[in-house]
Formats: sequence, structure tokens, C-alpha cells
Amino acid sequence: MRSAALDSFARVWMMIARIPLPQILQPQEICMPSARDMAAFPVAGALLALIATIPVWVVAFFLPASPCAWLATAVYLAAGWSFHIDGWGDLWDGLGSGRRGEAMRGVMKDSRVGAFGVAGIVTAIALRSELLASIPVDRWIAASVLAGGVGRLAANVAAYVGTYPWSRGIAGGIVTGMGCQELALAFGVACVLLPLAPEVWVFGVALSALGGYGVAKLAARTLGGVNGDVLGASAVLGELLVLAVAAAR
Repeated sequence: MRSAALDSFARVWMMIARIPLPQILQPQEICMPSARDMAAFPVAGALLALIATIPVWVVAFFLPASPCAWLATAVYLAAGWSFHIDGWGDLWDGLGSGRRGEAMRGVMKDSRVGAFGVAGIVTAIALRSELLASIPVDRWIAASVLAGGVGRLAANVAAYVGTYPWSRGIAGGIVTGMGCQELALAFGVACVLLPLAPEVWVFGVALSALGGYGVAKLAARTLGGVNGDVLGASAVLGELLVLAVAAAR
């Protein structure tokens, strides 16, 4: 019998990653992840970060750390981080427009990226690259995996805190279905990453949760709720906060 946990992982992976799953691992029902499936978010994010970081990490032992860190971020973007960066940029555009409610949502849904969105995207890419470069190369794997896994808990928290007042949208099921059990399950799954660096994990979980809470509250005041772009922006902020913790050690 196929595991429900494996199906949850597969649905989340197919949403966030551009690395195809083998046919045998694909879910029996291909659809958007539910709130329950989001428990697999930390594991999927950690694995994506691991796959994207390993090739450049090997090279970084022989070349300067800074350009290698930027290259690692580029590979991570191509592997799937761009999915969250898109939401991050859309939120920056929405906030920068000065509009509120449905008018702000209209700006965020525009496929064109404005000046504020570009500024936000460049800032996120630069921060991730420079934070990674400031970490000793032998700790890149642990730092990247923790950031990719624990950092994505921010999206779970944002979904739990936020509301979804719109009639349709891909994030509707996640936000409306994220209850205490679903959130606790996601944090429990993230515990598998604890042995990598316990101190970074503890502070990273705390900051990631605070980041997700803050973004959800900001979105509630300006946008009127939490949509997919807000979840993506929360995940980006969570990753940057965890990397900052790793860099500060």
C-alpha cells in the first residue's frame, strides 16, 4: 500500500521543485497540496536545498567562497527557489504600489514585475548569497539544508495565522485547512533536521515562526488576507532568517 506521507511529499515537491520526480514516486492523484500535505514542506525544502548546494559546495573548496555562494543561489533558483521568489517579488510590488485590498491584489497578480518587485528579488538573492559566503564552506550543507527546511515553516505559520477571504485561488485549501494539528505536524517533521546543528535549528525555528507570523499580519492589514504570494514570501524570509542564524554562529 502506498504511503500517504509519500504522496504528501510528492505533491509538495511537484509544487516547489523543477526537478522531476521518478514516475514511481509521483502521487496517485496529482493536485495542489492540502494543508495536511504541507507537513512535508520542511523535508521537501531541505532536500531541494541539498540537491542544489552539493555540486557548488564541492567546487567551493577550491575556488573563492563568494562567487561560489552566488552560483549556489543561482542553482537553487533554477531548481525551484524561484517559485517562492516569485511570491516575494509580487508582495514587494503590492506593498510598493501603496494600494490596499483588491487593488493591491490586482498589482500582485500582474505577471509583469515592477521596480519594487525587482528590488525585492535582487535583495533576497544578494542576502542569501552573501550570508552563505560568510559561513565556512564545510558548514554550507548543514546551513543550506536547515534554511531550506526550517525556513519554510514560516509559510506554515503564515497559513495558520492568516485567513483566505477570496472565492478561489491555489492557496485557498492550504490557508483555510491549516489548523493546530497540521501546524504541529509540520514542526514535528522538521525535527528530523535538528541533529544537523541543534543551536541553529532552535533559533531558526523561532525566527522562522516569527517571520511567518509577521508577514501574515502585514498581509492581513494591507492585502486583506494570506494568498499564495504571501506564503512564498514567508518562505523566503524564513530561509534568510535561518541563514542569518547560521552565519552568526
